[in-house]
Amino acid sequence: MSANISILGNAGRDVNLRYSEKGTAVASFPIASNSFKNGLEGRTEITHWFNVTAFGKTAETIAEHVKKGTYLLVHGRLSFNPWTTNEGDPRSGAEVALFSFEFVGGNRPEGQESNASVAAGTEQSSAPEYTGPVNTETQPTEPFVDQF
Repeated sequence: MSANISILGNAGRDVNLRYSEKGTAVASFPIASNSFKNGLEGRTEITHWFNVTAFGKTAETIAEHVKKGTYLLVHGRLSFNPWTTNEGDPRSGAEVALFSFEFVGGNRPEGQESNASVAAGTEQSSAPEYTGPVNTETQPTEPFVDQF
């Protein structure tokens, strides 16, 4: 069983590009996504890590344009890879087989183009930033409960 997932986050390191024995490009990199949890200690930030793998032309495009810290949205198939530490403790790693991706925000490395420019090779203007009011006093009525 698999599930589709979209992750908004930052690349944790530069992309590792390699080629299979049949010549297919394979790119892999970790992505970190942050969320917040309200608990007894107050509001805390939690970072979730996912290992992303892309194949073919998408892998080559990602390797060319994604560097450590690049903010992007990835879409893919989620799976979990269970393993055991040397001490015998069970662990599980989240793996994402990439379908597509988009560059988001403005913290791309110097000279890097927008998502549409990279993916399609065409010019496109960037989306305007939100300029409306921001209410920082509103707190959720119930604490977030992590279901995993």
